[in-house]
Amino acid sequence: MSKSKIDFKHLLVEAILIVFTVLLALALSEWRNSIKEDNTKAAVLANIIREIEANKEDLESKMSYHLEMSTKLGEYVNSDSLWSTLEYNSGIEAMIQILDKGLLNPSLQSGAWRSAELSGIVNNFDFTTLYILSNLYQVQDEGPASTWKTMAAHFGNPYSYDPANAKTLGKMLQLGFQELYSQERSLVYSYENALEKLKDISN
Repeated sequence: MSKSKIDFKHLLVEAILIVFTVLLALALSEWRNSIKEDNTKAAVLANIIREIEANKEDLESKMSYHLEMSTKLGEYVNSDSLWSTLEYNSGIEAMIQILDKGLLNPSLQSGAWRSAELSGIVNNFDFTTLYILSNLYQVQDEGPASTWKTMAAHFGNPYSYDPANAKTLGKMLQLGFQELYSQERSLVYSYENALEKLKDISN
């Protein structure tokens, strides 16, 4: 009765080759995923940078008007002779005569940032990038966007249609425009700083 010999050396070599092949495949897969993740992060960050640049451009095109309207409203509410030149049956009518272009909404976008948040890609950003962006968009939401909504709400409030409240409405909007301009100027500065840092990070 013959016994077959087991070639342990041969089996060991085959086992090592199998393990090596599996580890190599895992390493290649991880490398591909890492490259894909880096490319995705770069694309998302590029979209966010474009969004911030667009928001900065929008603010710069409107903030001078908001400062101008703050000054103009202040001149009207502080001068009885100037105010007497207005003809109105409601506070809204008086404001329409003073405000050349209405309120001019600072139409700040946040779609690129919100999409990055929802997709979870922001979790792969380094701490510095994440801090810059989250802080910037928070300031954007709580600053000009919030102030403009508060000012716009005056136009839907019943007291704004009472002509007796016209000058009070003018004063409230004058202070609103002043605050809006200050917030916009501060936010533009924040945009500039953020863009400088983000572009350094993305390069």
